[in-house]
Amino acid sequence: MVTRNSVNTYTVPTTANEVTMPAQPAFLGVLSGTDSNVTGNGAAYTVGTNTAFTEIFDQNADFNVNGTFTAPVTGRYMLVVNIQMDNVAAGMTTGVFDIVTSNRTYNVLNLNPLVMIDASTNDLALESNAIADMDTADTAYCSITISGGVGNTVDLETAGTFFCGKLIC
Repeated sequence: MVTRNSVNTYTVPTTANEVTMPAQPAFLGVLSGTDSNVTGNGAAYTVGTNTAFTEIFDQNADFNVNGTFTAPVTGRYMLVVNIQMDNVAAGMTTGVFDIVTSNRTYNVLNLNPLVMIDASTNDLALESNAIADMDTADTAYCSITISGGVGNTVDLETAGTFFCGKLIC
């Protein structure tokens, strides 16, 4: 069965009965370049503010390259973020990693970054996710705060920094 109206096709089964829903909200954005000196001395930084995301896909056109997803319908959304950081330095002892939505902040990670870094490169990769309840027009974005440094020296790297999500129910 194919479900459609005069403009859109909503449900498309294949001959093997797999089903695709081409209007179902889903997105993947990757950081388009290194985002330098964004945090380290306690500054909260919204990922995508200075360096835009590149859309890999944006099914339903709900993701802005500044890193903000806007829910087109009320539902539960699976949101996933990965941050690849460089220049995590001595003294940086507190890290907070959040997925922020209109309804609530998902404090997905509180950590001591120095315990987790690759000591040979001062690199740190963090990944987290949340199933977020979002209403129509609610927004979601990612925020990172590293504290204890002398200045904002932490870079977000192109390779390994992405934000993605989809409507799950």
